[in-house]
Amino acid sequence: MRLGEVLDVIERLLTACGHPEIETVHRYGTDQVAGGPSPAGVRVRCTSGAEAYLWGAIWSGENVLPTPAVLPWPARPDRIAVLVCLLLDAARPAGLSGWQLVALDGLGPSDARGKAPRGVRIVAADGTSLLLRATAAGAPMPEPADDPYPGWKIPETLSVS
Repeated sequence: MRLGEVLDVIERLLTACGHPEIETVHRYGTDQVAGGPSPAGVRVRCTSGAEAYLWGAIWSGENVLPTPAVLPWPARPDRIAVLVCLLLDAARPAGLSGWQLVALDGLGPSDARGKAPRGVRIVAADGTSLLLRATAAGAPMPEPADDPYPGWKIPETLSVS
């Protein structure tokens, strides 16, 4: 499975999930494999103006993390990585055989380098393994102190079709 196909699945899930924080979901870049000159990914613009990205990456040193049941706040890279894992758990796309939330060596808050969720390792049904790295850009205004949508639930009918 090519990077673009995996990103199509992620884009559809993020668009279909109906999270009130998500304003728009947009694909960017043209690379079909990670590490090329036009990194391909998915950008999520939040209602606060913050943006979160998942893009095809090559990184040495991953640490598998359990997926928490609650979305982290306010760290956008952590939040998008966890949200995507929860959406994949709920939808179980046919073209993918597995996914794991990962911390990436050297990334994360200074007190938790290599321990914060900063990516998603995806294994396709054909055995292809891809890393999506999570990054973010801040909101033009300060974020609220607490998650504004703590009661949001993934729709039971979520699918990628």
